[in-house]
Parts: sequence; structure tokens; C-alpha cells
Amino acid sequence: MVINPLQTILLVVIILLAGYIIYLQLLLVRKNNLVESIVSKLANLEKSLDVEEIKRFLNEIRSLTVRPALHEDKLFDDSIINFILGQDRDSKIFIHYTRDENDAKNILKEGFRYVESFYKTALPITNDRLDLMIKHNNKKYYGNFIIVIGISNGLIHHYSAELENAGLNEYTFENVLTTTPPLKDENADIEYLLPPQYVKGYLNYRTGEIFSNPLFDPRFISPGFEENINMLKFKKTKFRF
Repeated sequence: MVINPLQTILLVVIILLAGYIIYLQLLLVRKNNLVESIVSKLANLEKSLDVEEIKRFLNEIRSLTVRPALHEDKLFDDSIINFILGQDRDSKIFIHYTRDENDAKNILKEGFRYVESFYKTALPITNDRLDLMIKHNNKKYYGNFIIVIGISNGLIHHYSAELENAGLNEYTFENVLTTTPPLKDENADIEYLLPPQYVKGYLNYRTGEIFSNPLFDPRFISPGFEENINMLKFKKTKFRF
């Protein structure tokens, strides 16, 4: 079949238009993600936000029309992704954002503090990069530093089963994985400390710097974990009578 020049031109125009439409769709998705992040930030803006963080936030807003914010975001660099998700694939991974690097350093040394459940401040992530991008866009304004936590699936399954067998359904595995007694904070909420062995390290998603924790061991087990379960059993029995 012979294709005349007019048909060829029309085919080229159609291909170019299709490519341009795809390009516009990608821009729209990026802008929608940024707008969603901005709205989320405004809804959860912290009173402690410092001047530098406000400047950074305003720059992100300007990037909607000036330049892609992705230029300042290294999260999806191969080295970062490999650090977060690579190496040990038999673990559940969580991330937590903080704006103070000293806080990140202290978490590496002392462990990760959380109230009731670290699901409130630590996000579970998987190899799903789209899911990671959405969570990152919603939380990245809380700070440039991301704490990476890794806990063996075997440990999670073991202590979750122990709690279920003991009828302690109001607790979850992270309430057991602490080597120090839980304390009540100023709001009378119970505060737990996840051992530093479960902290893989932290990174700066803007600069791409990675800081590994030499203590990291996702399979770390302490005798105190079984004692914690026994204590929870005792408390349940005590309040029953």
C-alpha cells in the first residue's frame, strides 16, 4: 500500500499531538501532587515552624510555575532507594521525618520514641514507588531528614502471635519491642522507646546524604521483650479482678 505525503504529515501531526497530550498529563499530575502537598501542609502547619522552613515552603509554592521541585529532591536517586528498600528484603520498613539533624542523630544512638504506636509518626513503605512518592509529598514538609526503621518480618509475626495468643488484642508488636519501661508523658500518654538496633540510619532527601547506623540489626531480640508480654498479661489479669 502506498502512503501519500498528506497521510504521512497527518500521521506525524497525530503522533506529536499524542506526545504533547501525554506531556501535559504528566505536568498536571505533578502539579496536583504539589497542590495536595501544600494543602496538607497548611492543614497541619506546626507552630514551631522556623524561618528557614517557611522560606523553603514558599519556594515549593513558587516551583509550581517557576521550576520543578524535583530538582531539590534526591529521594528517588538509586543510592537513596537502595538504602531504604535494599539489602534486607525480609523486613518491614518505616520512615519518619524530622527537621532537626540532632534529633536524627539522637534517634540513631538512643532509639525511636513514639506514643502508643509509632504508626502515628512512622510510615510503612514497600517497593511501590508511587505509594512512596505520595507519602513523601504529604510528609516532606516536616523536615529534610528521614529516619529509616527496619524490623524483621519474623519478629513481627512472632510477637504479634504471642499477643494474640495471650488475648492482648489492644496491643501491637511495637508495644513489646522496647528495652526500657514505657513512661507517661506530660499528656498522660504512654511513651515507648524502640531500640536503636531497629534504626537503619537517616538521610537528607535534599542533599542525598546517607548516614548508616552501625548498630542496625532488624532481627535484634532482647530478653526484655518476653518480660514485656508477661507484664501485659499480669496487668490484664490484675484489672480483671
